[in-house]
Amino acid sequence: MKLALISDPHLGTKWGTSREQDSFVQFREAVERSLELGAQLILILGDIFDTRIPRQEVWAQALRILSLPLAHGKNNIRLERTIDKNPEEISPVALRGVPVVALHGNHERRTRGLTNPVEALEAAGLLIHVHHNTLIFEDDGRRLAFHGLSNVPEQHAPNVLATWNPKPVEDAFNVLALHQSIGQFVYSSEEAPTLDISDLPPGFDLYLCGHIHYRSETSAKGKPLIFPGSTERTQLAKVEAEMPKGFYMMELGDELNCKFVELKSQRDFRYAEMKFDEATITELNDAVRKKVRELLGLPRQNDEKPPLVRVRLMGTLAKESSRGEFDDRAVSEEFENVAIVIVGKADLQAPGLGDKVQMLRELRERRLSMDETAMAILEDSLKDATQAKMFDVRSLYDLLSSDRADEALQSVYGVVDSLVKADLKVKKE
Repeated sequence: MKLALISDPHLGTKWGTSREQDSFVQFREAVERSLELGAQLILILGDIFDTRIPRQEVWAQALRILSLPLAHGKNNIRLERTIDKNPEEISPVALRGVPVVALHGNHERRTRGLTNPVEALEAAGLLIHVHHNTLIFEDDGRRLAFHGLSNVPEQHAPNVLATWNPKPVEDAFNVLALHQSIGQFVYSSEEAPTLDISDLPPGFDLYLCGHIHYRSETSAKGKPLIFPGSTERTQLAKVEAEMPKGFYMMELGDELNCKFVELKSQRDFRYAEMKFDEATITELNDAVRKKVRELLGLPRQNDEKPPLVRVRLMGTLAKESSRGEFDDRAVSEEFENVAIVIVGKADLQAPGLGDKVQMLRELRERRLSMDETAMAILEDSLKDATQAKMFDVRSLYDLLSSDRADEALQSVYGVVDSLVKADLKVKKE
């Protein structure tokens, strides 16, 4: 029995950009090549769509791709029975050609009582939706039991899995599939998974998990645990530059044989991190452009699509410089004819930012009044100014806090006039 395993196509992601067709092209390639390689069943581990309510243009392309397995021709595999799923929910159309079985992901999950897009695809007969239930397929005496748990909110995952408590089917190859973060395998650093690998129920022959966009292979309960990764690059993280995109072909015989099939249509992706120490804006501009040219000079695998380049800036800026002065959009526009360049500057710190954060933390711990806190912040802001000692900071604050801005401005003008007169005197002498 041959299976194709595809995860996280995210159809419709990057809509309205030069990358809007990538998710469709790469999902179509995964489906077409799995059929060419003899897949009798296609398993999709969630997030077929990038949004809960896809636009009509996205629906149209998704329907065309998902109709391909149904029209592939006769297939000997048959659905023997279901557990905890009403057979009437399954259209006879979905069992023609090569059946597609799918979970829904977090991008597709909707409030209970509302139809999500994967359920809509099931109603149209394009696939069979699985959520805390089991499908048992048979082909030439060999049985496959597919147990699936679609995405649930992270905080509820352990309880939902424990309540469902799936059991392996006797005399079958048992697959348990989820769409969650598990242990150290997380979608983003902001996510706090509640499931651990040790929480997975025992007795299954293969464990599968979507949601994670980079490919990984490990083990659970002494059996393989596979994260296929997404078919499209959505996060542009470093690991996505190191791992190619694709899908798995699996053959169930006396042993389980797994092969990762790399997609030919994926864009080349280059990723670099640059760390600066008190860099000026001019230095940033020169260094970033030099790095982009260097990355574009690397060997390519796909010459048909402009490559993706992401440069992540870290470290500190020079005094009197700010992140806003660095025009990352200008860099992207400069290379737009040869690449899609994205420069991230969120991790670039302005001068003294760490000190200011520490100062605010200390002020909070001292539990000063609002006025005292504001006064301390004003003093700190002026302390590095060369002429700060010429200001009566407390008087200036009193004027501002009393809504006497004009008098405060006159006070500042007075200091400026004194400085100008002193400067003129020096030049005459």
